[in-house]
Amino acid sequence: MKFIKNIYLTFILITFFSCSLKKSTIENNVVVKPSQDFEFIKIDEVLDYNEDHNWAFRHDIHNYNDLMPINYKSSDEFLNVSVFYIHPTTLYDQNMWNANALYFLNNKDIRLCVENQASVFAGITNLYVPNYRQMHIHSYTDTINGLKAFNYAYDDVLSSFQYFINNIKTEKYIIAAHSQGTNHAVRLINNYIANDTTLLNRLVLSYLIGMDIKHNEMTIPLCDEPSDLYCYVTWRSFDDEYYPTDWDFGNHIASVNPITFTLDTIWSDRSEHLGILFPNKRLYLKKTLSVANKSGLLWVRLPNNIFIRRYRSNSYHRADYNLYWLNIRENLKLRLRDLSY
Repeated sequence: MKFIKNIYLTFILITFFSCSLKKSTIENNVVVKPSQDFEFIKIDEVLDYNEDHNWAFRHDIHNYNDLMPINYKSSDEFLNVSVFYIHPTTLYDQNMWNANALYFLNNKDIRLCVENQASVFAGITNLYVPNYRQMHIHSYTDTINGLKAFNYAYDDVLSSFQYFINNIKTEKYIIAAHSQGTNHAVRLINNYIANDTTLLNRLVLSYLIGMDIKHNEMTIPLCDEPSDLYCYVTWRSFDDEYYPTDWDFGNHIASVNPITFTLDTIWSDRSEHLGILFPNKRLYLKKTLSVANKSGLLWVRLPNNIFIRRYRSNSYHRADYNLYWLNIRENLKLRLRDLSY
């Protein structure tokens, strides 16, 4: 019983600490805001993505085994596809509108994002994860300075994507992202990739996770079925029957069930849930969750267990990948199995 209790208590660590926020920041409820208005950095400080240190992970220089869950056993096969993953916000407690290059060095928060999210693609695809001068979380509140900070961060995303597309050895590629990363991915697809027919035809799938995306917002279609290609999937995880006050929702918002990968509003069966990836890089709690699309939200239904119910949260935003890690991976293999290269 004590072991089971410890496992359930660990569940809450996913909700808060899997990615995006430092533990000390949450405990103290402190976010350090930039004290001055945004100022553009000199143009000669453009990041050089030929340099290894400007990548959090790069297929040709890093070992994907370092990212994989410790207890994951599978006979995976390489799918001959490359993935460009854009990580979410980790800049909360520094007095600057954008991260600088020093922020990348041995950054445990970015590493945690790669291990908890991007790892779902590792080993079956060529994975590339750029470091970029992300905008501060306060940019979502101060939209005047925030827009400038967002544009500055996006320039790095675009530059790293250009390096990616010019250097990958595969014909097909995937865009994957979460939270702030998804904001950049949406812009990258709509404003850059969609304007180049060759690039667009090579984009086989997009994971635009953790942000509200309207049905008419994307230049690529929403995936209707679990085997669809040349489309995108999206979801935002919240507690069962919770309607957030600070997020847009409604039938105009797209949402895909990441267990069944359908658009219906039917609750998935717990038997279909393949497990949760914990921050200790282990997969646990198979057949634990049931989820359903409701008004552009993904509602998560936890077991009626005293330990889990005690630590339930309104939002599971930071666990948008962790909760369905193995379902996402198995579905990707299904989608790409019959892909003609």
